[in-house]
Amino acid sequence: MSIITIATSKGGAGKTTLAQVIGGRVAEKGYRVAVIDADYNHSLSSWLRNFGTYPITVEFELDETKIIPLAERLGETHDLVVIDTAGAATQATVFAIGCADLVLIPCQLSSADIVEASKTSQLVQSAEAMTRQEIVARVVLTDYQPKTIISGHVEEELEACGLKVLRTRLHRLVAFKEMTFSGKVPKSGLASELVDCMLDDIARLGALPFATMKFAS
Repeated sequence: MSIITIATSKGGAGKTTLAQVIGGRVAEKGYRVAVIDADYNHSLSSWLRNFGTYPITVEFELDETKIIPLAERLGETHDLVVIDTAGAATQATVFAIGCADLVLIPCQLSSADIVEASKTSQLVQSAEAMTRQEIVARVVLTDYQPKTIISGHVEEELEACGLKVLRTRLHRLVAFKEMTFSGKVPKSGLASELVDCMLDDIARLGALPFATMKFAS
């Protein structure tokens, strides 16, 4: 069992998109996936329930005292638990970070996103001190525009802040927006390739229950 928490103190950075593509693609591979929607907007749970595309167990939970027990219970019967947190530094987010095998911090190409990614990284450090164990965390660049001045600047700023960035970036692609209408993770084209590469990166970090499996073709 593995727990991946997606967290940032900034709304609109791409948390739900990350949760959708990770949960959906892993479920497509036949693994048992559960998600905990700890976001006040419950966008992830609504997406999963409205379309019913994937056999994913969905739990909506805002009570910080219930996050860890719920994750542990789901972990007993599922291969992967994904926790989508609120776009704010809540106590529930801290608990979700503390029980994670990997924390993914989505970050778009803006100064505000860099600031909030740094703040979320500090939350990870606080959770490490609280649990007295290392928590692996990576920034994931979302809505990414390659080979632009702003993308290079953002990456330099993240490095200057001491933040580790996942190798795969999720580009600004219509296919990721279309998920909100189709209920399906892209299965062809660049978007699909990026999702598979990202899951390979996550597997290499030991945060998937099938670390030797190669997703990308």
